[in-house]
Amino acid sequence: MLPDILTPLLVCPRCRGTLTPAPAAEELRCAACGVAFPVRSGVPRMSDGAESRDEAMQAEWTAQQNAHALYMDPSFIMNDWERAVLPRLDEWLGDAPGATLDVGCGVGKLGEALTARGRGRTSLVGTDFQSTLLAEARVGYAALVQADVHHLPFKDGAFAAAITTNALHHFPDPVRAMSEIARILRPGGVLVTFDPRYVTPLEKLKKILRKNDDMFTKDHKAFRVDEYRDLLGSSGLRVTDVRAVDPLGPLLSTALDYLKVGRLGVAAPIARALAGLDRAIGPTPIGLMVEARAVKPGAPA
Repeated sequence: MLPDILTPLLVCPRCRGTLTPAPAAEELRCAACGVAFPVRSGVPRMSDGAESRDEAMQAEWTAQQNAHALYMDPSFIMNDWERAVLPRLDEWLGDAPGATLDVGCGVGKLGEALTARGRGRTSLVGTDFQSTLLAEARVGYAALVQADVHHLPFKDGAFAAAITTNALHHFPDPVRAMSEIARILRPGGVLVTFDPRYVTPLEKLKKILRKNDDMFTKDHKAFRVDEYRDLLGSSGLRVTDVRAVDPLGPLLSTALDYLKVGRLGVAAPIARALAGLDRAIGPTPIGLMVEARAVKPGAPA
């Protein structure tokens, strides 16, 4: 059955026509163009074949499929580090009087992290185009939708807030993705984003280490601070803050994961300690991640 929260939010990703549930709610059909989208276990499958139509999307879909086991590995320190920093980003997002969209939610780390800390958002909707990852997002979401970020199946102004963490750098066309994210935000709506920062020596090292790694595509990105500001601003959103953060966690977590230190059962405490140190340091020119906050112009409805 389709979750009630989705009924007023969804439209056809092709033409933005009205969707009508079929008997037994096993599919949604567009009244305008007639295309049908299956609903499986309450999750509308609305990526509309993007993973097979576009070469870059297909490469990313495959890379994420290959990374699935790693994302679920409890000994992988980077997983726990990300869960430890996500509540900080949620705090920056602030209270949103309406639905919040987790764009590129993957295996659902945001919902899981917020629930574990008693900060869950009752109207959090998660979306990702990789079905294997999306199936793992079981905690903290009012609803899930399989969708292509470049053609989101949501009405204009459907969401009061959006958050995308470690996702923009995966999108083949981040400018198009940002345009869609801005479209689905209501006036006054807030977006918070978080991605790897481009640091020249580290990018050269990444290319060497990832040369034959099937979890990464050739289009895998990192962003300079000014580039990140321009990307968010290209959507028409008003960028209020962009800052480099986290000088220790990403580098040390990755190094320790290469050494497989987490297999000693210490992944979670190490991750929490690194996240705590990064938070104490705060924004810094040597930060290895870049985070930003932007607002859609106009008064809230």
